Amino acid sequence: MKKILQFVWNSPTLTTWGSLSFRTLGLLLVLPLLLNKFSTSDIALWYLFSTIIGFQLIFDLGFGSTFYRIIAYAFGGSENLDDLRQVDSNQLNEPRWNKISQIVGTMYFIYNWLAIGFLVIMGIIGSYVLIRPINLSSDITNGWIAWMVVLTTTAISLRGNIYNNYLLGLNKVAMLRRWEALTSLGGIISNIVVLLFNWSLLFLVISNQAWILISVIRNRFLCRRVYENRFSKFSAEKRNLDKEILNNIWPRAWRSAVGLFMNFGLIQASGLIFAQIGKSAEVASYLLGLRIIDTIKTFSQAPFYSKLPLLAKLRSQGKSAEQIKAASFGMMLSHYSYILAFILVGLFIDQILILIKSNAEFVNPSMWALMGIGFFLERFGAMHLQLYSTTNHIVWHIANGVSGLIYLVTSLILLSVIGVYAFPVGVIAGYLLFYSWYSAKYSYKIIEKPFLEFERYVSLVPFLILVLYCLISVAYFYK
Repeated sequence: MKKILQFVWNSPTLTTWGSLSFRTLGLLLVLPLLLNKFSTSDIALWYLFSTIIGFQLIFDLGFGSTFYRIIAYAFGGSENLDDLRQVDSNQLNEPRWNKISQIVGTMYFIYNWLAIGFLVIMGIIGSYVLIRPINLSSDITNGWIAWMVVLTTTAISLRGNIYNNYLLGLNKVAMLRRWEALTSLGGIISNIVVLLFNWSLLFLVISNQAWILISVIRNRFLCRRVYENRFSKFSAEKRNLDKEILNNIWPRAWRSAVGLFMNFGLIQASGLIFAQIGKSAEVASYLLGLRIIDTIKTFSQAPFYSKLPLLAKLRSQGKSAEQIKAASFGMMLSHYSYILAFILVGLFIDQILILIKSNAEFVNPSMWALMGIGFFLERFGAMHLQLYSTTNHIVWHIANGVSGLIYLVTSLILLSVIGVYAFPVGVIAGYLLFYSWYSAKYSYKIIEKPFLEFERYVSLVPFLILVLYCLISVAYFYK
């Protein structure tokens, strides 16, 4: 029993699932109260705030994944932090702490400016986008105060990525996720208290964002707990921009940033666009569906994404066979986790919303099926893209750039024809016509296995199950 508990306690995948389970629990416990207590206009505003909070991923400019990847390379002892498509399996594996110190100093410099940039740009653009939704809310003054709280705390959270990147690069995934679970529990409790006492949307925003600030402080504390508190020494040194590090990471970071914007950014922006033209009830329904599918996507990626620091380290050490074995198992678990959660939501969400007397309806089975298929294709391509990115050769800007343009053109053309359905149809078009197969094409260069041999059980069987469920659910809805 002790060995089992130790395995669970130190497992990056299981602790990541634990952390995400608490976030999902928050959705299950807080969402019913939110949908019951608030008007549809306030519900829509809450989810718009959540969407804008998610945009800090765009303002990270791809530095997050790039920084923790090169920290993992240096921690694995690699002399080469540039291009790892060809690796030496005989190199020493001792951590290069001097190089990690230079990386940390560069992170401080860059993230200070990124946080300032977020405040200025989102302070202008975000405020403009929120004019109509806030004017439709139950309390306009509190709506604007809530927006100021979201804006400032999200900027602080963006700067706090310094600590997150450091911990992930050192493969302290399990420790980080355990603490995330506890913090999420605190956030759930405080949000429930706010809703039970019928306090306003402003108090819910303050409650939610307070725990984001606590998370930043927590991660800073954890950085000082690992490897003899080397982080304090790194932080005390001059926080200058190391030009060698910048020259190494910038070509990867901007490509990642373009990829993130053309993928995550455009899809999340669909909610902001629809909020300008749709009715409050329709907007709330669409944003609710988008929020839930995003939660499912995040939850299901745990088995693979929790291994990314390890995969990068194995790549830097030339252990390709071990890397591919770990990656394929993580991909398969991710796909099955996705379809299981997707089907359960599809089967029970309407009954749950009726039970809690929700003021917002869920999307119909046709919309849910389109969302499910679209984001499965995204998960397939994204995991292959992340696997290939462990070589530090980044093609995100091409994969996401082209697919993003396909999504944008398709959605805009169809918006006046099929309404909000244009967005998930655009997602499917972008991923199916380019993103998924293009990402896999590069990944197979390091997998060195034929498509069917690798994907037969990893992705094809889960995809067939998903499509079969979607066909049955839509047919039952329209019978």
